[in-house]
Amino acid sequence: MKKIFSVVMAVAFVFAVAGFAVAAEKAAAPAAAPAMAPAAAPAPAAEKAPAAEKKAAKPKAVTGTGTIEAIDAAAGTLTVKGKKGSVDLKAGKNVKLDSFKVGDKVSVTYADGTASSVKAVKAKKTTTKTETKSTTKTETKTETVPAAAAPAPAPAPAPVKK
Repeated sequence: MKKIFSVVMAVAFVFAVAGFAVAAEKAAAPAAAPAMAPAAAPAPAAEKAPAAEKKAAKPKAVTGTGTIEAIDAAAGTLTVKGKKGSVDLKAGKNVKLDSFKVGDKVSVTYADGTASSVKAVKAKKTTTKTETKSTTKTETKTETVPAAAAPAPAPAPAPVKK
């Protein structure tokens, strides 16, 4: 039984190592393919490179909410602290920081360190509803039954010795 278990574990180990080797080979294959492409067709690769740079140059906008920790309206900079940490931002062309102050809660849309939108977040009103419960009294009647009327409990079985 130990030999069978050892053989099965050895086979599983071989498959695991082979799986990692195949995964590494597949990861290396796409990197090698673009290196060969410019030599085979230099004109199409040159046309695609500027398009790839345009896509890479435009960062994805991120929207987050937080509290203003520091603000300098004259310099156009602000620091917003959110759930994931603090972010130092520069105000974009259309963003006006004059109406904000330290401690304000804001929603900020930014990309690449530049805020494109800063909006004040209104505080949520919390309403508490109080419910009044009417209590009704219920009377419980208990009757006592004489002990003689109740059946006697059965004797416990004797322990069995082996």
